[in-house]
Amino acid sequence: MKVRLAAQSDADALYSLNRMFGNENDLRVLRESIAANDREIVCVAYDQARAVGYCTGLIVKSMCYREQRIDVEALYVIEAFRGKGVGRLLLQCLQEEAAARSIHHLHVITHADNKRAQSLYLREGFDFTGEVLLDKSLSQRETEV
Repeated sequence: MKVRLAAQSDADALYSLNRMFGNENDLRVLRESIAANDREIVCVAYDQARAVGYCTGLIVKSMCYREQRIDVEALYVIEAFRGKGVGRLLLQCLQEEAAARSIHHLHVITHADNKRAQSLYLREGFDFTGEVLLDKSLSQRETEV
């Protein structure tokens, strides 16, 4: 298993994995993000020549906090490779890149019923914070006001 930072050459594989994860994005946007988004870290896992998982983290800097943090935006491993340490390796890749950028805090949100992911995060040293996530989708009409 090889886990590393994603490169432009990984775009097609990441696009496929991202769709398997249930996200809809077009390949052009994904390629642009890999090439030019300096606030996003993407790690990818390969078994031989096959991409089997990825993890993305968004670097967050706010006036509200003294230091930057990384929000883990996605962690996905294809079914056949779950339970084999791939998720742990992807998180380690993200943490190593965070440390290289002098970022010392990671934040993750996962579904309340995703006990498998929660177990991984807890094993990797994450703690429950008691925060509650609320979400609102703005329609185009609301944003034009």
